[in-house]
Amino acid sequence: MIPQTHRMIRRSLCAVAAVAIAPLARAAWAEEAVAAEIPETAPVHLAALTAPARLADAPVAGSTWAGYDGAIQSPRLSVSVEAAVFRRLALVAGADSSSDASGQFALRPLVSLRLQLLEQGGAGVDAAAAVTYRQDRFDADGGFFQGTVALGRRFDRLVLGLNLTYGIDPEGDDHEGEMCASAQVEVKPRVYVGVDGRYRHDLGSTDPNRAERDRSDSEILAGPTAAYVHGRWAVMLEAGVSRVVTTSTRTAPVALAGYAATF
Repeated sequence: MIPQTHRMIRRSLCAVAAVAIAPLARAAWAEEAVAAEIPETAPVHLAALTAPARLADAPVAGSTWAGYDGAIQSPRLSVSVEAAVFRRLALVAGADSSSDASGQFALRPLVSLRLQLLEQGGAGVDAAAAVTYRQDRFDADGGFFQGTVALGRRFDRLVLGLNLTYGIDPEGDDHEGEMCASAQVEVKPRVYVGVDGRYRHDLGSTDPNRAERDRSDSEILAGPTAAYVHGRWAVMLEAGVSRVVTTSTRTAPVALAGYAATF
């Protein structure tokens, strides 16, 4: 009789526990379903030099970088804000430090339109195009126009990026090409390490004042990079070597730190 009573008590306790836990379980499943439907919007601008090949999955995204470049003997500072206009179109506004290797620090504006051309989910690769007007390059000639194609793909934990850029000044007598590339590996959740680099080259100039303005024939900036992403924000570090060729060649270390966020 006593064992039977114990079994009845245990069954009653189990029934009560099941009734009490069921609402909590349903609430937890509901929260997981909502989290799956509304993924956290992480920043995509994790490299200082190579632009991502996809637009941010948020109405507004911002990033900033600051550091020192020994080859131009000047600080480097940039800030940009990307705002979604339509699903595949974004407007970017920001500022970048002067990069004419003059040794004089100046922060000048830029504005850009970015268009999402392809998405990896449907085409197997991300692709974006951008048209930019900036005043940190060729400021004495009224600024610089650039057209950029960005390609990218994620292979499990490996993220690859490639930018190809052509630029021309408003006078039409200075031409420049640029290539940026990056490779980052997610070594553990939310932690990325890799490399990032940029190569610029003069494609020809008929500007009679080019020599006296000491503009570069080519520039290389490359080095390892690291990023930590936490929800809607990320912190980044890059350090490497900068090389600028004008009438002489200057090679020196460069170090940059960055912050990115989505809103």
